[in-house]
Amino acid sequence: MKHRKPKRRFHRKSLGRPTAGTIVRIAQIALLAIGGWALSGYSSGSITEEQAARAALALGMVVLVAAPGHRGVPLLGAVAIWLTSCEFLAASRTGEFALWRWAVALATLALVMILTRLPEFRAGARANPWRRLGPDIRACQATLAKGTLEGRGRWLAAPSSVVR
Repeated sequence: MKHRKPKRRFHRKSLGRPTAGTIVRIAQIALLAIGGWALSGYSSGSITEEQAARAALALGMVVLVAAPGHRGVPLLGAVAIWLTSCEFLAASRTGEFALWRWAVALATLALVMILTRLPEFRAGARANPWRRLGPDIRACQATLAKGTLEGRGRWLAAPSSVVR
């Protein structure tokens, strides 16, 4: 009996839907484009406070989509460092630091960071609405880690009972 390969059947509505990998690739390309635009705007001195806020918002949102395997807060910190570097490049060219433009851009990134923390807050509020806010005790305790430095084992972190 001859075995036939099954035909691939696509529903016509599913052909136009992008995959998650496609969206990540588009976000990576957009991240480079927006970062380049922000750098050129800062270096030419033509970027305003509103445009800096838009660039920070776009960079913050796109970097979260472009790197799904990484934590969000360090990525937003990298965007803040990028915007600060751009501002210093602009200051080296013009001779004055636009503090207000820099503050607006970083405040916009802070809003993005708050939005990334919102689902965790909502999940905690659903689990126990009367629990005090603050760091988790288990997350604060340092774990024992041993690393190699110059061929010898050295403690990288000690338990909290040893530090006291």
